[in-house]
Amino acid sequence: MRNRKSVKLWGTHTSTVLSITLVLFVLGLLMLIGLHSYQYTNSIEEGVLYNVILSPDTDDDTAMALKAQLEDKNAYPYVKDVHYISKDEAAENFTQELGDDFVAFIGHNPLFPSLEVALKSNILDANNGRTVTQFISQLKMNEFVEDVVYQENMVTELNDTLRKLVWFMIGIMALLLFVSIMLINATIRIAIYEKRFTIKTMQLVGAKRGFIIAPYLRRSVLFGFLGGIIAIALVVLLVYIVNNQFNFGIDFAANLYYYICLGGVILVLGIVISFVSTYFSLLRYIRTSDSKLY
Repeated sequence: MRNRKSVKLWGTHTSTVLSITLVLFVLGLLMLIGLHSYQYTNSIEEGVLYNVILSPDTDDDTAMALKAQLEDKNAYPYVKDVHYISKDEAAENFTQELGDDFVAFIGHNPLFPSLEVALKSNILDANNGRTVTQFISQLKMNEFVEDVVYQENMVTELNDTLRKLVWFMIGIMALLLFVSIMLINATIRIAIYEKRFTIKTMQLVGAKRGFIIAPYLRRSVLFGFLGGIIAIALVVLLVYIVNNQFNFGIDFAANLYYYICLGGVILVLGIVISFVSTYFSLLRYIRTSDSKLY
């Protein structure tokens, strides 16, 4: 009889940990997908080049002075990279693309010197007060800047896509978090339901509330911790297998900080949800009258 109770107890504990693990695994996987989707969108956004076309008579010293100004992190903290292309370099690049020396054919170099500027993705963040339009306006205040050319439609679409992606992921994660809390809470309530008579007996013999609930709360922290650890291990294993099979090129070393933070979030969520669900489930049975226990 004792062995049967032990098996049943371990079965209840195992099912509770597995329920927490599965929910946290799905939640962690979704957060990981959201992280890499955000990074991928940002990398595309930062890959957009803003070609600052300079007047034909602009000398190298003037162009390099503007380049140094744009590389000043205090004046332009949102500029990621700047590359100067002289008239001769532009002609050489164009000749390589055409496969023919057009300068020799027409007798002069008609191309303009330019600066290729790459901006950080937060350039479109409304909170920092800087926009692409303002950036271009600042550049055009220089008399030797003819124009700033970039793929405006692409930038706008990327910005809209990123905003929609962020809100979509926030909505999905909020919904999944709610469902996670409900599922874990239901699992824990079922486990505590089997102990309702023990809880009530302890209460009737004079045990204080703290003495009754303390062992269950300690166990809930352990279950949440174990569920979080197993969920993190499953997420890491799945990402490693998928990355190797499909060659996504995920740089684990570069993302180590984010992975640690994500793992911490999963662990904290597991412990907090398990603890809170156990606490309120215990209070329910402590406050329940004897006649309603059956």
